[in-house]
Amino acid sequence: MPGMSLPATIECGAALVVFEGTRRVRELPADGAHVALWPDAAEAEAVRARLERGEPILVILGGPHADAALLTEQFMQAPPGLAAVVRSTARDMTGTPVPALDWLPAELRERGLRFLRSSAEHARGIPGLLCQSLYLDDPDPVTPHVRFAHRIDQRPPSEHDLERVVEFAFAV
Repeated sequence: MPGMSLPATIECGAALVVFEGTRRVRELPADGAHVALWPDAAEAEAVRARLERGEPILVILGGPHADAALLTEQFMQAPPGLAAVVRSTARDMTGTPVPALDWLPAELRERGLRFLRSSAEHARGIPGLLCQSLYLDDPDPVTPHVRFAHRIDQRPPSEHDLERVVEFAFAV
């Protein structure tokens, strides 16, 4: 199942890198039939504390909504918060939207969604071969420790590439 094999976050140097989208859907260890969305309560508190301390967070966006395929029996065991965002049901699979940036405070979420819309619009106007693989937002004067990147190229980035993006984004 997409998203459930890779973690939603990784530490990269001094920054937390969050992969928005299907990587936020994860199986719970009990029997594989239960799923949850990142972040859980403890992870959300850790992100909130990190934001308050001004520690770097790079959020890598893939699109405004990312559908993750869940088996019906997994969905039936899903927590109410995840169940509330279901948009369609098929015979054996359920398409579950993962709302972009719903884990961030409202002002950061809006900033990230504005950036996503503008970078997607920019990329649509450029032939695919001429598109850059990652767009990075401009630093915000109020929250320069939170940056958004929009991945156009869906190949997984290498650890080395992520380290270089973090260094560039936060001038470390």
